[in-house]
Order: sequence, then C-alpha cells, then structure tokens
Amino acid sequence: MGAWSVSITGNDTAQDLLSEYTAAFYKYESEEAVKRIDNYIRTNMFDESDEEEWCNYFYSLADFMWKKGILTDEIKEKAIRMIESGFGLELWKEAGEKTFEKRKHALSEFKAKLTSPMPPKKKVKPNVHTERIFENSDIVAIQLQTAGKPYTKNDEKPMSDDEFHAFDGKYVLMQLIDCYASWSSSIVPEVKDYWAYFRLFDGVYDTVPHEINYDELKPAKIHESGIVSCFTCESNMFYFKRRKYQVIGKAPTKMVSAERSNASIFFGINKPWSNPDSEFLAAMGKDVICGEYYCGTDDRLLEICHYANRYGRFNYQLSRDENERLFSEEETAIMSNIESSLNKGGKLLSLQFGNRTTGIVTVTDNRIDNLYVEGRFQNNGFGTQLLQYAVSFVGKGAYIVVPKTNKVLIHICERIEAVKNTEDLGAEVRFAF
Repeated sequence: MGAWSVSITGNDTAQDLLSEYTAAFYKYESEEAVKRIDNYIRTNMFDESDEEEWCNYFYSLADFMWKKGILTDEIKEKAIRMIESGFGLELWKEAGEKTFEKRKHALSEFKAKLTSPMPPKKKVKPNVHTERIFENSDIVAIQLQTAGKPYTKNDEKPMSDDEFHAFDGKYVLMQLIDCYASWSSSIVPEVKDYWAYFRLFDGVYDTVPHEINYDELKPAKIHESGIVSCFTCESNMFYFKRRKYQVIGKAPTKMVSAERSNASIFFGINKPWSNPDSEFLAAMGKDVICGEYYCGTDDRLLEICHYANRYGRFNYQLSRDENERLFSEEETAIMSNIESSLNKGGKLLSLQFGNRTTGIVTVTDNRIDNLYVEGRFQNNGFGTQLLQYAVSFVGKGAYIVVPKTNKVLIHICERIEAVKNTEDLGAEVRFAF
C-alpha cells in the first residue's frame, strides 16, 4: 500500500489530492466541487474497483469537508456505509493482525468524528499564490523595513545593526522578469501557484526614484551558490503593498535567461536568522577588490585558510576527530608556509568581496604561492581573479608551483593559459605566466 499509517490521511493518495480538494472548494460550492472531484478521480485515476485507493480518496474527502464545516449528508452517509460494510478493510490484513486491528480502530474513530457536530464553516483558500503580480519588465521600487530586525548577513557583508536600521524607509529597485506557475490544479486549471522572478538592482534610494536612467542600473550581487542578481519570491501583492511599492517604469530585460538562478528571497520570512531586508542590503555595493592584505589579524588569516582548506574535503572513512586532526595539521603547515614567505620579504595579497576578505595569496620574488579562497566563494571565479592579480603584481617572470593533487588550481592555471613546464617535477607541476 502507499500508506505510512493507519490514519485516514496517512497515505500518498490523500496527501496528493489535498491541494485538489482545496482548489475545487475554493472555486465552487460544495455540490459542484464534489461533482468535479468525482469526475476527475473516475476519469483519470481509479474507481470503486480499486478498493484501497477508493478508500484513501473518499475517506480523505469526507475528512477534508468535515474539518472545513462543509460535509454534506450524502458524502457523510456514503463514508459511513463504506466503514460499516468493511469496504477495503480486508486489504489491511496483508499488513498483519496488529495493523489490521489498528486500522479498524482508526475507522471506528473516524465514523464517530463524522457523526459528531462539525466545526463552524471555514473559508477554503488554496495554500498557494493564486495571483500573477505586475507585468514582465516592470521596474518596481519597494521600501526597506529594517526597524526592529537583526542584520543576518555579516558572514557576507559586515554591517552593524545600527547601520542596518539606518536604512529603514529607504527604497531598492527590482525588475520583474517573469511570473510563472510552479503548479496548476488538474481539476481547476485556473488555480495556479505563482512565483515571481525578479532582478535586483544595486543601489539604495532615500525616496522612490522617478527619474532614472535605466541603462545605468547595475545588477546587485546575491550570493547563492554562485553570484547572481535574480531571485524568486512569493507572487503576492500583500507583501508589496506593505512595502509601499511603486511601479516606476519598464525597461528591456537584458541577459537574464543565461543567469536563471535558484536564489530565493522570501518576504514572508522574518526570523532572527533570516529576513529579506538583510538579503537585499547584503547584495548591494559588493565589488571584487584585490590588493595587499590589510585585515591585520592572524586570526582572520587562519579563518580564511581554515574554510578554504576544509571545503568539501570531509573524509567519511575517518572519524570526526581524525578529520579534525588532519585538517589542523594541514592548516598549521599552511600558516607556517605563509610566515616563511613573508619572512623572505614576500607580500600577502588578498581579495575582498562586500568588504569581507575571502581569499589570500603570497608572492615572494617571482613566485606565487599559498592561494586560498574561502570554500563557499570558490565557485565564483575568485580564485582566478586573485591569481591574475598576483601575476600582474609580480609582472614578468611570475610562476606558481602546484601539487598535482590540486586539480582546481591546475584547471585555473590552464584556463588563463599559463605555460606548463613539461619537466617531471615529481608530485608538482610548474606554470609560468
């Protein structure tokens, strides 16, 4: 059976049909809704000859209607007759005597429920976003509402709560790329679950900007696996009205299809660990800047190497303690190598993203070494940018020696067309620039 419990709704069929019940009773009065549901089930799924599935369907329908205070006498009496006749009950014997008795008890309790007074009638509304908001290409200004909320994105772009709260009442711009339906009811096709797909622009405005050169708008940088400017959110005007939205114009959507992202910013989530205003502001003004390392603390340097070294490398054949011991030894060696380079007169260079140092590299004379980028930023091309900066910093004669086991760094060197030394250097390979 496609069931995980003896309860009326503890099966796949009941759960799959729940959204269809909601759509049908949302659109139609009870009699018409039942008629359409029944026709859909018989035409597309099964009939009474499949006793197991018919019980899953009919009992869950009666249960849904009772909970909403709309159970009709016809449905109630038919469900009770099915229970009293033992319709479909024999199939539960296959699961064993104990489960069979539990199912009989569950049906007895369900019968008592159906004959008890119903709750007051409730309005049935799909738990989906049924409205398509705005028009494609609309540029929408929405208000930031940071007051009383914590800033939750210090790991991406450092900001104090006071700085965060100072943005309250200001505006950001976004452009609707598409409003798409992720689900449509089979019984009521016009009931759909819409989601809005926006592009977020870089910039915060004190008031709604009505005179703006759309060609000069720059995409913001949302960090979600990669760096993107587009995000999905709820297609619900309630959230936009609350944020005093204004449509300020239209503009062509440029280069969006190639960027289709999985990033999501949900207006309905305001938790101590996540809120949309933090997501918006963390995506603003995040340029990649390479230069000499000036963070000033060994702890931050170790933190960068720590997260770079461990990213995706947990060995499940070793215990947690053994992995920790191995990583700690490697990171001690990394810090020692960096210190050795600096003691020889080398320079420590870094890459910053959103005011956060996320990568470092050393250059000693012509040699580039100790290239590390924090793990969650490694898929953004930061390693390539930092290496290219190091090459330009060194100038003519720059080279790097890479362990053959470091496939990622070898790939980066090959991608920027470094010249590979064909001599056998054992466990290492040398690239010249």
